Amino acid sequence: MSSDDTPSTPSTPSTPDAAWLEERLGEGCLWRPGETDLPAELTDAESREFLLTVGFPALRLDAAGIDSRVLRGRRALEPFDADEIYGNRYPDDDSPPENFCFTVALWGDQHLMLDAADGGITHYDPNGWDHGDGWQGPAAHSLPRLAVLLGLIAESGDALASDDEAVRAAAATALRERLIAHDPNVDGSAFWDQVFESFE
Repeated sequence: MSSDDTPSTPSTPSTPDAAWLEERLGEGCLWRPGETDLPAELTDAESREFLLTVGFPALRLDAAGIDSRVLRGRRALEPFDADEIYGNRYPDDDSPPENFCFTVALWGDQHLMLDAADGGITHYDPNGWDHGDGWQGPAAHSLPRLAVLLGLIAESGDALASDDEAVRAAAATALRERLIAHDPNVDGSAFWDQVFESFE
């Protein structure tokens, strides 16, 4: 996980509560598992606490095409061998996996992955897994920070869907600045670059 010393403001909390998220993303949008629903491989304490007490938005965010409904499926938080999908394991290495990650959101075929040990959010491109190019860098500091990013996108949803091209462009520019101010990992992220290109 990258360092994060970005100050939060009252309108963009570092760790949102359920009321803040539901006000922006809709009542009932949060997936809040029970302790027994969380995989043992998820060892990051902050991620576990956030999921158990607040929950994570599990919905399709039409404004950006981001879909986190995978969390409501029977394979929610299925552990992936991070070394294998990111090309860090030799093909003939049959040793048990030691590093894990979980899909928490999709944009087309692109994945946002939760790191099991440190709670960082990484962009994974499945098209590159077989030649060591699946890892595409950090996309968010943590699960709570990613939840806030989704909430901020939802706040701009009407403007992003405007029939007026100038309104859409202005909204996208302002939103990008807000996301980067909240989480510097957004800046230079291939995942977020693709999302913002879709607004054009």
